[in-house]
Order: sequence, then structure tokens, then C-alpha cells
Amino acid sequence: MLFISNYKVNTEFMRECVSRFVTQDPAAEFPEGLNLVGRWHAAGDTWGVIITETDNASLITEWALKWSDVCEISTVPALDDEGIGPVAHAWVQTLT
Repeated sequence: MLFISNYKVNTEFMRECVSRFVTQDPAAEFPEGLNLVGRWHAAGDTWGVIITETDNASLITEWALKWSDVCEISTVPALDDEGIGPVAHAWVQTLT
């Protein structure tokens, strides 16, 4: 299952957060079973979006706790167009 995580770096911990990000081994950041799909950072700002994939949502908590001292992270399940299509179609049918 896909998950969207939005993060916002606490500005008082910006130096620590950036230092950790640039010095860590990217392969070691995520626990086994939690796969990074993509990560986008708002240029010139303190927030970004991370897309991950896993069958075990507790792994997201394990990963997020590693960053909880320097940034806020909120995560929600996500569906791609293929996943949301049937749900949206069924909903539209209830409107008629």
C-alpha cells in the first residue's frame, strides 16, 4: 500500500535535520519492508512530501520516530488513479 508523508522541519532544528539528511546512508534510512517511492522538497522552504510503500504501517511509525526530534511528519494512506477509480465510480453512481 502507498502512503503520503508530509514533513515540516522545525526551524530551530534545521541544521541538525539537514546534517542528518546529507550524512546518512540512504539505504539505511528506511526499515526493511518500507520502500521509498519518491521524495520531494519544497525549494526554499522547510516542508516536503515523501511517498512510501509497505504492507506494514507500523514500519512508517518506526521510520518517522527517527525524525521526530527535528521535524513533524503526518502520514495518510494513498491510492493511485487505478485504485481510486472504482471507488469514485461507485460514489458517482450513488448520486443519480
